[in-house]
Amino acid sequence: MKRSTRIVSLVLTIFLFVSLFSVHASAAGTEMKTGIAFVDASSLRLRSKPSTSSKTIDYAYDNEVVVLLGKSGDWYKVSYNLQTGYMHSKYLNASTRENAELGYGRITGNKVNIRSGPGTGYKSLASAAINDTAYIIGINNKWFKVIYGNTVGYIRSDYVELTEIPYENRDSKNTPLFFRGGKSTGVTPSASALNRPKPTASAIIATAKKYIGVPYVWGGSTPSGFDCSGFVQYVFAQHGIQLPRTSKQQYGVGTSVSKSNLKAGDLVFFETDGNGVSHLGIYIGNNQFIHASTSKGVVISSLSNTYWAPRYYGAKRIL
Repeated sequence: MKRSTRIVSLVLTIFLFVSLFSVHASAAGTEMKTGIAFVDASSLRLRSKPSTSSKTIDYAYDNEVVVLLGKSGDWYKVSYNLQTGYMHSKYLNASTRENAELGYGRITGNKVNIRSGPGTGYKSLASAAINDTAYIIGINNKWFKVIYGNTVGYIRSDYVELTEIPYENRDSKNTPLFFRGGKSTGVTPSASALNRPKPTASAIIATAKKYIGVPYVWGGSTPSGFDCSGFVQYVFAQHGIQLPRTSKQQYGVGTSVSKSNLKAGDLVFFETDGNGVSHLGIYIGNNQFIHASTSKGVVISSLSNTYWAPRYYGAKRIL
């Protein structure tokens, strides 16, 4: 009888051990990501250890994004462009809740829940299988916000392995669709938006040029008449990008760009009344921009124009 009891106990012990090992294995393979941070320095070293005397692995640049893995004193353990190392916290703007386009990640567990919110108390919207991919668009207290199939939801970050350089970092060959620097590009995250062809500067400029000669109308936002912000909003909307209505609001979207680094499709802003941003247009290259002018309607003008040059305020990149 005692021998039978021992055998049963041994079998139960083995079963529990195997079960515990299996649970651990299904969650293993990646670290918990605690947040993200944007680099606040012209050049920041990624070091092998949390010390200024340790080896430099790489350099990160202003406004690039890193994924936080932990903290050691004044240093963050980070993932930068798929490399793991340490960066000094003084030069990082860190957050546990932020929007960031990290690209596609690989699911590392089986039957992993995609939930409606960042926690196990939220309902499951879908179940992901190991080696599936999810498109990462943000983090919220250790949960990645993702687009998975037709679902926008949350997945625990230790069930996702990063597989791409973040789209807003300079070494990426991809362009962020939904967010830059934590700010919306005007495109609402969705599976349909992710899977449709991404808008290009040439396509947007071609659309804008169709309306050359349309008269200026205060408050106008249709082809029967545009004001400056109504024109820009309408053109971008034709390509699935929703921008705010006013020029000041549109200046709050996208990433700041220096005048020397302008690219076709960037928004260029002007101060015409001494009260900050009051006019804008779409940069089309060769020092020119297209806009709804109060005197001539939709026209192409030069940034070197004697009227516009001294009134130039700044630029934002949406695409």
